[in-house]
Amino acid sequence: MPASKYLNQFQLRGLNKLGRVLIPGGGGMPSFDSAPFAQEADRMLDYLPAEDRKGLLFLLGALAFVPAPFLKFKMLLIQRFSKWRGAPGAPFRLLDLGLKGIVFTLYYSKLGPQGEDVLKKLNYSTTIKMDKGDLMLQETGKNDLIIDPSEEKIKEIYHKANAARKELSQMSVQERLGHVSALKEVILKNMDMIIDKIQKDTKKSQTDALISEVFSALDYLEFLEKEAVKALKDEKIKTPIALLGKKSRVYYESLGNMLIISPWNYPFYQAIVPIATSFVCGNGTLYKPSEFTPLKGLVEKLLDEAGFGRGWVQIVYGDGKTGASLVANRPDKIFFTGSVATGKKIMKAAAELLIPVELELGGKDAAIVFEDVNIKRAAAGVAWGALTNLGQSCTSVERIYVHEKIYENFKKELLSVVANIKQEVDSDGDADVGAMTTQAQIDIVKDHVVDAKAKGAVFLTGGDWDQENAKAPPMVIDNVSEDMKVYQEETFGPVLPLIKFHDELSVIESINESIYGLSASVWSKDEGRAQRVTRQLNVGNVSINNVMLTEGNSYLPFGGNKYSGIGRYKGVSGIRGFSQSKSVLIDKDSATIEVNWYPYTGKKFKLFKAMTFHAFTRGIGAFIKFALTGMKLEGYSNKAGKKGRKNLK
Repeated sequence: MPASKYLNQFQLRGLNKLGRVLIPGGGGMPSFDSAPFAQEADRMLDYLPAEDRKGLLFLLGALAFVPAPFLKFKMLLIQRFSKWRGAPGAPFRLLDLGLKGIVFTLYYSKLGPQGEDVLKKLNYSTTIKMDKGDLMLQETGKNDLIIDPSEEKIKEIYHKANAARKELSQMSVQERLGHVSALKEVILKNMDMIIDKIQKDTKKSQTDALISEVFSALDYLEFLEKEAVKALKDEKIKTPIALLGKKSRVYYESLGNMLIISPWNYPFYQAIVPIATSFVCGNGTLYKPSEFTPLKGLVEKLLDEAGFGRGWVQIVYGDGKTGASLVANRPDKIFFTGSVATGKKIMKAAAELLIPVELELGGKDAAIVFEDVNIKRAAAGVAWGALTNLGQSCTSVERIYVHEKIYENFKKELLSVVANIKQEVDSDGDADVGAMTTQAQIDIVKDHVVDAKAKGAVFLTGGDWDQENAKAPPMVIDNVSEDMKVYQEETFGPVLPLIKFHDELSVIESINESIYGLSASVWSKDEGRAQRVTRQLNVGNVSINNVMLTEGNSYLPFGGNKYSGIGRYKGVSGIRGFSQSKSVLIDKDSATIEVNWYPYTGKKFKLFKAMTFHAFTRGIGAFIKFALTGMKLEGYSNKAGKKGRKNLK
């Protein structure tokens, strides 16, 4: 029997015994153990979350020591108890599913359709019956799985969101944060399962999934725990002397229903961060993930475990048509992260309905490497910034400007870093980058590569890519010109264009000519120069002597200029962007008639004119005259307001 990378000899023996009990063969049909299955088992176990795989292997190892007749009797009992409806039968149905599932899957994979005839010869039914509530991906407790909803269903979704908003309005921010804290603990508990699910949908490396998605999401939730109460509490505002005796406040309240539409490149992070922010602000939250990396059922499961009530957050699965229907039903605000093309469509549709939007769109981020840097460190940072998530990030470094004095040395060091990168869709964290996620993005990278080669670019690495394999290798490109797509357009892939520059002014002008303005990084030992350049770049975020690090600080607002988007999220201003402000001026109930109320008389006009002049004239004398005139005006206004115009002398 071939060796297995997962199953030891006892676990193989247990699996073989279970197979003989469930599929004994006979009547000319092969039994389960008549064909080698170790390699098929490994392929199947590859797709199981680490915790589930560990539990299954433990069970199979235990079965090795259970007598076959006793095991058969146990299976009959499990099958009988699984018929119990509801919660009592759920564990038996799940056990039935797990044990039968691995055996039947392996048998069919090796023996094909003839397995059906064997099943008919068994003494008990092999049908796996599951209650709807037993399957996480069918219904996850309080939060249902909503796939390709009809127009009628979308109206129902909004109805639930309205009800959720009313329910959440009765909770304090601190109470809502209790659920956020619970969500953080649930994520920590399910970390391995989450990473496996992210990797299955995105094809990124495990470490990439851990750092850029799980860690970053947890870090943001902790930021909310510390800052949300302060950000959303009533704010005292200064009241001018002309309104003496009154108080001014700003209340931060629920927007209503928040529609969040997220991209495929960071499906977990881009779900948890905006969902948690919207929820803390008391909104009814509607979330539509990308159809390419939906993480189906995952977020619902986590929210259920964290105690989120029914309808508080609704995840709606579907394509662009579903997104358009959600927009057409008029949410109170739209938060969209994705491409410029889709962002324009959303903004156009939202404009017709006067829906406020916040758009986090694409980028063509530049790294500026000056001649005084530590070349080794700068090359390592730029390589990571260009290749994290295999370049599939809106803030990936897509243009590398290097000062002419160190161009050759930097290029040599960069090639050394890239040569050491391990590319694999791994299962143990021992890989740097994985694969491209979508075919559409592979096609864009291919188009940019073909264009660059046709226009004279020199590929120092990755030039032999077949332009089809999802494992597109890191491609360092020399001899890049401004007419190339890799210079002008967002590539969103593992392409590192090198561009030589001569002076500070020219490189700033080149970068600012781009239609994008998301992020940049400036590398220089001279902090004064770095700060000076930073202030002149028309972008929303800059990391000095680091890369993509503005995103790493949840206290910093994030967003872009020009075609890179509208608005900011994260940070205190980002929290408030998911709420609406209400300006409040508080006065006392009294008999006072305000000076600006009717009636307007000639005398009031003269007094108000004099007070206005003194109010906006500098000097202590003017201030005293303002106060005295104001007192006269107030006294006259009260008299005029109470007596009326006809009774004034």
